[in-house]
Amino acid sequence: MQQPLNSTQHTLHWWSINPQQHKHSILFVHGGPGSHSHYFKNWVNQCQYFTQHFGWISYDQRGCGLSKPHDQYCHASNIDDFLLMLETFARNDVSISAIAAHSYGAKLVYDALLKKPDINKKIIFLGRSLRTDIPAKRNFMMDMILMKLFQKEDYKSIMASTEFDVNDPASLWDIKQKFRATLKNRDIRSLFYWSNFEAMEKFETLKAQCTLSDNDDIFKAVVNSIHKDSSTTPYYDVSKLKQQVLHIMGSHDFLMAGDVFQPTHRDNYTACVFSKSGHYPHFEEPTKFIETVHDFIKS
Repeated sequence: MQQPLNSTQHTLHWWSINPQQHKHSILFVHGGPGSHSHYFKNWVNQCQYFTQHFGWISYDQRGCGLSKPHDQYCHASNIDDFLLMLETFARNDVSISAIAAHSYGAKLVYDALLKKPDINKKIIFLGRSLRTDIPAKRNFMMDMILMKLFQKEDYKSIMASTEFDVNDPASLWDIKQKFRATLKNRDIRSLFYWSNFEAMEKFETLKAQCTLSDNDDIFKAVVNSIHKDSSTTPYYDVSKLKQQVLHIMGSHDFLMAGDVFQPTHRDNYTACVFSKSGHYPHFEEPTKFIETVHDFIKS
């Protein structure tokens, strides 16, 4: 099933996969920003184990994938869209037992839960550091490492000619753009994201077969809106959430500092580390992921 979600301002595209007609489904919120849900959709279609215990629902954020373009792209609008999705599913008696959110999607869902704390769903965060500054700093480190290895003179030139402060989001964003415009080996960056090469190659094949692409302009617009938000805090404080939360990180997730992430259990929050995963634990250790999620939903 795939349908548009209509509102007065725009149309969001959503789909569901539930071949065994399970009573409950999990809503998956994709990362990015500027990406879409169809890489995940294609993976679920090819991995039958994903639908053994529950169905899956997802949608494309505004302007992404098959969702229609819009005149405004920002993090706050993505939050409003997510809340609209939940309201629409509730009105149409679509049963959602949990919300799984990956990378940027986890930030989106976390901020939405703070805005509307009475959402009664179990929450699964995937590939997201609890420190808000980690993704930008680690992205910058990736480019610096590659530049040092393959473009030493370019690296020295940029560093000598540019003043920046890594703890100032706007300043860090500017220097990242200079590195990004100069870097010639961006295809190697995927090695920082993955631990399981077989899963990485499968994902890259699915990505190459997909006719939809990521939108870099939307990425920049949404990230800029986050940088300009004075209310952004240094940490995601899960103790503020009323929902039961399962937090899964891959230990090899360089982007999100998975190497320093610690498993823990307290009150409504359980964090676990997948030792053979990087940024995509749901793809890299799929059986362990589904079993962990299934146990969490049943608990």
